[in-house]
Amino acid sequence: MVINLKRFKQGKQSRGFMSMFGGSAGGQKLDLHVDFPLDGLDMSKYVIGKEAQGQNMLYDCYAVSNHYGNMGFGHYTAYAKNPTTDKWYEFDDSRVQQISEEKLINTVVTDAAYNLFYRRRDWHEKNKAEGIDFDKMAIKPDM
Repeated sequence: MVINLKRFKQGKQSRGFMSMFGGSAGGQKLDLHVDFPLDGLDMSKYVIGKEAQGQNMLYDCYAVSNHYGNMGFGHYTAYAKNPTTDKWYEFDDSRVQQISEEKLINTVVTDAAYNLFYRRRDWHEKNKAEGIDFDKMAIKPDM
């Protein structure tokens, strides 16, 4: 499940030079803090239908994309959780680093969060238990 947080507000249209680059006349970036859970997002009260009745609707976050900057210029980073080790990593251009458990919440849940990626807990646990080889499925760069 992907949740997209609305981070841009379109304002009055402007034809000025600065509006092309995110100037104040064309719109604004919304940097409001959205508190979202990394584990145990319960979607059961939002799902209807007989297929959903009695189902486990707990979702765990496994990735977050971030946007820093304004409407015209910006920088994207991401956080993702390794499916086999359950360790979180920060991706920023050519740099990747593991996030310590102590800093996890304050590092991943920020005002820059833009897209939240969740997987249903019971399905992921079933895949791991049945021996899905996540490393075999991974796309790895040529070295």
